[in-house]
Amino acid sequence: MSALPTFMKFIVVLVMSPLILLTTSIPCTFALEFDMLFQTKCVMEEISKNVLAVIDYEGFKRDSPSEKVPLSVKVEDPYGDVVYVKDNSEGEHYSFTTKRQGDYKTCFTAKDLQTAKTTKVRLDWKTGVAATDWDAIAKKDNLNAIAAELKRMEELTKEIHEEMLVMKQREMQMRDMNESTNSRVAWFSVTSLLVCVGLSIWQLYYLRSFFERKKLL
Repeated sequence: MSALPTFMKFIVVLVMSPLILLTTSIPCTFALEFDMLFQTKCVMEEISKNVLAVIDYEGFKRDSPSEKVPLSVKVEDPYGDVVYVKDNSEGEHYSFTTKRQGDYKTCFTAKDLQTAKTTKVRLDWKTGVAATDWDAIAKKDNLNAIAAELKRMEELTKEIHEEMLVMKQREMQMRDMNESTNSRVAWFSVTSLLVCVGLSIWQLYYLRSFFERKKLL
């Protein structure tokens, strides 16, 4: 009887493995390094409403990565409201929950242009499920590895579903825009045709009157 739970766990892992591979392949995070080049450089990320976002960043010398460079950092929401601001920061870990849907902008500013030209920034931006500390949740709720992974997959599935709903809404908006544009183009074409026909009739009438006055007809 004691072998049954172990066997059932093996079956669960075997069945859920393809789903784990599928869900983990969906990007919920991005990390990048880039040269400043300009005194201020911004990165934008589109995030849905009520989503946890985690930002890790650091500035360092391009030719000497171990030498940190202090930067001023500011995060703005889609309406331009400041979510986070920090001056002379060499790097930090910051998390927040979005209140609006749209493009969130993170701007890095060096003290001068010369410093910016020799500075690189490493940015790790996680959102949603990828930003959640699942190890802490597993310890808090006393979950084993399989239960924690299933919970993570459940949340990721919800996130994917919400993203699909957003994409569907945007598709409907684009369809309505296309239909409105097509309708306007059709009416413009009809109006242009009527104007051309009217001008042609007027030209014929004018030419006929002209030739009659000149007694050419």
